[in-house]
Formats: sequence, C-alpha cells, structure tokens
Amino acid sequence: MDVVLVSTYTYPIALGMRYVSSFLKRAGHNVTLLYMGSRRDTAEADISPTLLEDFVERCRPARVVGLSLMTNTFYRSRALTEALRGAGVRAPIIWGGTHPTVAPYESASVADYVCVGEGERAMLDFVDALESGRDPGQTPNIAYLRNGALVRNPPHPLTDDLDDYPFPDYDLEGHWAAHADRLVAARPALLRGVLRRYRLSSTRGCPYSCSFCNNATQMQIYRDAGAGRHWVRKRSVESIITEIESVRRRYPKIEAVNLIDDLFLIRSEEEIDAFVEAYRQRVNLPLELDAFPNTVTEAKIASLSRLPIELLSMGIQSGCEDTVRKLYNRPTRTETIARAMRIISKHRLRAEYHYLVSNPFETEESMIATLRFVAEHHRGPAKLRLFPLQLYPGSVLYERARAEGIIGEHHEQAYRGVYHRKKHIMTARYLEIWLRIALALRGAGVPSAWVHRVIDFALHRWVRKCIDRRWFAPASFYAYRTVRTVYRNLVYQPFIKPVASLRRRRQRKRLRA
Repeated sequence: MDVVLVSTYTYPIALGMRYVSSFLKRAGHNVTLLYMGSRRDTAEADISPTLLEDFVERCRPARVVGLSLMTNTFYRSRALTEALRGAGVRAPIIWGGTHPTVAPYESASVADYVCVGEGERAMLDFVDALESGRDPGQTPNIAYLRNGALVRNPPHPLTDDLDDYPFPDYDLEGHWAAHADRLVAARPALLRGVLRRYRLSSTRGCPYSCSFCNNATQMQIYRDAGAGRHWVRKRSVESIITEIESVRRRYPKIEAVNLIDDLFLIRSEEEIDAFVEAYRQRVNLPLELDAFPNTVTEAKIASLSRLPIELLSMGIQSGCEDTVRKLYNRPTRTETIARAMRIISKHRLRAEYHYLVSNPFETEESMIATLRFVAEHHRGPAKLRLFPLQLYPGSVLYERARAEGIIGEHHEQAYRGVYHRKKHIMTARYLEIWLRIALALRGAGVPSAWVHRVIDFALHRWVRKCIDRRWFAPASFYAYRTVRTVYRNLVYQPFIKPVASLRRRRQRKRLRA
C-alpha cells in the first residue's frame, strides 16, 4: 500500500516517523517521507502556496497520510491537514507523535485518526486493516471521534526486544524536503545537519515522573491497559554500534554521534564499559550524550572519559532541593547533582547544564537557593543554559496551571514555543538575569566566594529598589552582547580558540592511537 508520512518538525530528525517508515517498508509497503519544516525556526504555519501545492500533490496518490508532530507543531499540522481536505484528498489522515498521545481529543478533532503511544506496530496494523477492507478504527493504539466523543482502543503490549526493530529510515529514496518554497528530492545538504551529527535513540521509556514532562501520562496509558510491564527498555550495545556503522557506510560525512536519550547511563557499569570498548574500536567519532544526575557514577564517567566526548548534557532544573523534589517530582537531592558535577569536572568532560526558569509556581526563595547552588558548585569549563518552563499537555504542572487558572484550555506558549534566546532574555525576571550572570561568572572560572558576593549585591534591598525594573533585562542583554563581542574578537578568537582546537585534535589523535 502507498503510505505518505509527514514530518512537521523544524528540524527533520523525526526519529519516531523514521522508525515507523522502516517498519512499514519491512512489511512490504511503499512509503514516501515528506519533511515540511520551517527554515525560520517558527511554530507558525508559514507554508507558501507553491510548497503547499507540492505537498498536496505528493499526498494525493497515498492510501494513508500520517503526520508526526509535537505540541509546537500543532498549528502547522492542522494547516497541512486542512489543505489536504480542501484539495479533495480522501485518504485517511492519521496523526502520531507526542502531542496526539497526550492530547488525543484535540488531535482527533482535526485528524481522522490518532495513534496513541508507540507507532510501529499500530501503524502496520492500521495500514493492513485498510488494505484488507477491515475497519482501521479497531486497531490497537488508535483513537478517533464518534459523535463528539473520543473512542480509544487499548495499546499493543510494549515490545521488550528493541533490537528486533529495523533501524530508522535514512534511505532518502522517496524522501522529499521543503526547499526554496518547493518540495524537492531530499539530499543530506537539505536535512539541516541531520546526516552530519547523527542522532540515535538507545532506550525507550523513563522510570521518572517529572512534573514538567508528559512521560508520566504516556507510562500510565500502557499501565492502565496492562501493557506496560516493561516500560524502560534498552537496546544492546551491538545494535547501537551496528546502526552507526550502517549509516556511516552510506553517509561517510557524518562527523559526530548524539545519543539523544536522557537515560543512556541507566545501564550498568559493565554495560558502559562494553559500549566504550566497542565504540572506540568501531566508531570513535566525537560523541554527545545526555545524563540524569541519579545515573552518574565515578566508574561510568571514568569509562566514558576514554572516548572523544564532545559534550555531556545534564538537566539540573533547579538548585533548590524542595523545588527539585516537591515541585518537579524528581527523586534527586542537590548533593546528588553536585556530586555528579564534581565527577564530570574531575574527568574533564565538556559539560552542559540546564536549568528551568519562568516557572509560575517557583518562589523567589527557590530562585535564590539556585543562585547560591550555582555559586557553590559550578565549575568551568561548562556550557550553561536556561530554558523557560513550557506547560505541555499531559504534564502534572499543565494540569495544575489549568486548575489554578494560570492558563486556559492550553498553554499558548507551549504551542508556539520555539525557543529564541534573545526574546527570552529581554523579558526575563530580575533574579533570572542574575542567575545568568552567576552562571557566566562560574563558567569563566570566577571563584565561588566572589560570585557569592555578587549575589549579595544583587539581593541587597537598596540595589533591588534601584534596578529591579523593566529596563534591567534589556539593558543587561545589550551589555552582555557588547562584552561577548569584545571577548570573542579580542580574547577568544585570537588566543583561546586555537589552543582549544589543538588540544581537541591531540586528544582525538591520542584516542585513535
């Protein structure tokens, strides 16, 4: 059967859709992939008439059209679906991905069907039902509206053996990408670095129920149906390495590998050792990975330090233990976070630490505790990033915000939430600005005691009375831009960058040897 799958994401990574495509192809179906992202990094449906025309014509021969989306591509997905219907395309339209899983009613009000949960087996059953003339609405994982009410079938039991799944579809034959207001045959140069920095998923499921994440809702869907006995599942080391080798044979210009799951380090120390040995011998490209503080141990990081680690990212979210444990529902003590940071710094891995800000439920006392945590425990060199909290459907904080009247039917910012650093800084609150300053100072190696004194200054009541004003955020931003420009042009580019590049080349040469 002819199937068209559509990526609505800004960046055409679309791993879930690629897995579904491979699964369908293995069963003998003909699959076309369309990448309908935006070059402007926007959640708006900024689709030109010529691009929309090409999109409709590519979908017209299909027996099924599937759209993969997240919350911040809901509007683009709706516009594409309405365009198909307006052009007379009558193939069933099914939505899948994170947003349809946690907001099935809203999604089914636009699409004919939605896939709730993991999509490989569900989509294969759905397509097979259509091909044999059976009702696809009876397929496990599928939901739809009947007389205004949501009908939702229970999900398939989760597959424990992830190694049985084919690798995600990067064949490019039958793939089409938006380019210059047209759909053209996809090639690596049009995929925004996807085939230079290769993203790979090594686990599925998460044992944690962070209140800002919709993982708890997804996990509950399977548990309620008795289908989620093994929610957290891992691929074997051999499967991971073989996937990388396979894609590198086709695309030798791949420069780095990014393990996108937060839980790679949920593996035992023995498993990490086995991965490190296999990766060194058979891949040895620069590697990026994410970590959860609870999974960091001395032995794991010591083992990983034998690899060319380009970046290790870790979500800290807050330096206030009450906020981390009670508000964010993360089973993590601040000492656990600090210990993980000490271990990573000890082994000289390039790190990136993430914090959540702009949280309507976070107190000023919590923000001050985070400032103190930064002053006490951060050490450079590390990249430090702040992200505004998004209230995504399916998360505990989303439901709380709705109950307390903070948001309406949904959080508009989450639906239009493409992160723009300048825009966020220009509207940041007073203590958020000082958090950025404290992070920058510690990242530059300023001693802890000095940063504490800067925080004391920022918190002094007379200082706050003078500068805790609306103008402070934009003034701080432009001051930062000026200092950053001077630093990059007069210090970093001529002195630091050449030395750092030479050090990394020597490290890679030593590791290859």
